[in-house]
Amino acid sequence: MENIILIRFGEVFLKKGNRGHFLRILRTALKGALKRTPGLQGWTVEAFHGRFLVRAPADAAAESMGAALAAVSHTFGVVSVSPGMEVPTDYEALSTAAYDLGVREITEGNPRHFRVSASRSYKRFPMKSPEIERTIGARIYETHALPVKLKGADLVVGIEIFEQSSYVFARSIPGPGGLPVGSSGTAVLLLSGGIDSPVAGWMMAKRGCHLVGVHFHSYPYTSTRSQEKVVELARALSRWHGPMMLVSMSITAIQEYLREHTPNEKLVLFYRRTMVRLASRVAEEMQAKALVTGESLGQVASQTMENIAVIGDASSLPILQPLIGMDKMEAVDLARRIGTFEVSIQPHDDCCSLFLPPHPDTRGKVPIIRTMEENLADLGRLEDEAFEAREKNVIGKA
Repeated sequence: MENIILIRFGEVFLKKGNRGHFLRILRTALKGALKRTPGLQGWTVEAFHGRFLVRAPADAAAESMGAALAAVSHTFGVVSVSPGMEVPTDYEALSTAAYDLGVREITEGNPRHFRVSASRSYKRFPMKSPEIERTIGARIYETHALPVKLKGADLVVGIEIFEQSSYVFARSIPGPGGLPVGSSGTAVLLLSGGIDSPVAGWMMAKRGCHLVGVHFHSYPYTSTRSQEKVVELARALSRWHGPMMLVSMSITAIQEYLREHTPNEKLVLFYRRTMVRLASRVAEEMQAKALVTGESLGQVASQTMENIAVIGDASSLPILQPLIGMDKMEAVDLARRIGTFEVSIQPHDDCCSLFLPPHPDTRGKVPIIRTMEENLADLGRLEDEAFEAREKNVIGKA
């Protein structure tokens, strides 16, 4: 029955002089999301009266609408989507389509009340919006006797009338909102196997960041399963973000060296500074302008104000920390929503916890750590070797 999807965007529309730039990126993102989804070849995206319209090909399978809705409703920049029908600008065609869609939603969705909402961009249409709403609403009511509610109805049957053709829909599926990926530049995400870093990446992708993931591992101290898990998390993120580069680096030799040459209680600070430096080198290679991490203030020993300052001191780029003021349950709730939680809670080996003492330093000082690093003669060479041995994979491509 449905052959089109109406795409609504919010924040993108407010960009005034730059709106065209943002819309071009959003349209490309929508086309990419459809192209990467099996069975959606031939679906098109076109500009449509301050929105986008996704059109199914004539031979599209009925079940492909669900896949198309999933693809476009996971695209950053999209506020909501509605599957619907394109019909001639004729009252009988509009009434039949609105009745059919409304009755189906009543039967399948069991709403408590409904309303019909009509708008006429084509002012020469012979009936005004209130009359259209009353007559079509009465037809639906005669069949189901469902109460009408003009504000806050569970079911809204929408009708939009234009000169060449008109559109009818009866569902609105929320999108993530935000800005289309790539509109804010590129950032490097330090991606671990935990809950927080994938959520942080999702939040920055929502603000238009194109992400490059960097994962550090300590094989053979950590298993290959930890690396496989991060690939699964990157794949879950790619459902929202689109294909993303994942760079993997072993820091085993660096951790062994630091264990022998630095105090145990400060190991986590040296580990994290090494990761930040290596991630900054990836950022330079990828022309990224920032790093993204999953810190939440006070959550663990490395996330006190003092230690965040020590770790951040190792970067020449801004470090974006979108979770900094969130508690754990807020991060968990968002991880569940975006589809990373079930992967994140699977057991894995964390390279940051390797060789750590029971009571790590929570009050690190930048001058002291800098001085200690200056005496680590082989640290620079080991970091160079880790960077040269990096592995790259694109996750989520078609």
